Amino acid sequence: MQETKTNKARAAALRLLAVRDRSGKEVRERLEKRFSEEEVNDAVEFLTKLGYLDDLRYAENYVAYRNEFRPRGNYLLQMELRTKGVSDEIVERVLNSEEKELGIALSFGEKYLERMGKVDVNAKRRRLYGALQRRGFSQSVVWQVVRQLLDSDLEKEYN
Repeated sequence: MQETKTNKARAAALRLLAVRDRSGKEVRERLEKRFSEEEVNDAVEFLTKLGYLDDLRYAENYVAYRNEFRPRGNYLLQMELRTKGVSDEIVERVLNSEEKELGIALSFGEKYLERMGKVDVNAKRRRLYGALQRRGFSQSVVWQVVRQLLDSDLEKEYN
């Protein structure tokens, strides 16, 4: 009887991972709702041995996805990964470099300004600043992006 429960826990964990990649904490929390601690531990250990459950790979994929489709600064990425149970050591390894974070913020800022249309420069500056901050970009990156994108607009207007 115990063997079938263990197999059911393993199968449930595999089904969870078939839907999308998850952190070890996410799988553990989902399995704990239906199975005993021993069965959950066995299933997590089993998936880790097979290489299906890997927090480093999960964090790398998560950051890459966010960079591509839903840009976030390192601060917010760090918060999201910690919430998902990824260790601080892994989080520090997968975060974007300062140059890459600046590039992502510039790309986001350009797209954001395109959608804004004809708005006063001060309003653009305020809105862009807020949008970048809400997405977790550091203060220095936000200032660099605002200066680079909006100061060049001012030069174009007056030349």
